[in-house]
Amino acid sequence: MLNVIHKLMFLLEIGNHQFDSILWKTRPEKRKALINHIFKFKIPIGKSKKEICELFGNDPNIYICGTWSYPIELDRFGNSITSLLLYFENEIVVNINLKVRK
Repeated sequence: MLNVIHKLMFLLEIGNHQFDSILWKTRPEKRKALINHIFKFKIPIGKSKKEICELFGNDPNIYICGTWSYPIELDRFGNSITSLLLYFENEIVVNINLKVRK
């Protein structure tokens, strides 16, 4: 029963949920519900680019000067409102941040 309630809360985007790589990659519209867990446990920190691709997928990430960007929330035109930023040094994630467009 608890599992059904958890899934319902996830679908309704209520609360924070444990990061799940498959959900992240297959349901980008639900990423917002997973972001707190990513930051709380610093999931990307210390991972290589290959490991990041396995966890977060190869969807439209933008690579600029050692930073990858994954869209979290899009506007109605498909432009990123909120993005997860991963900062790399020597091919390893050293920091993460959330960018919110105003």
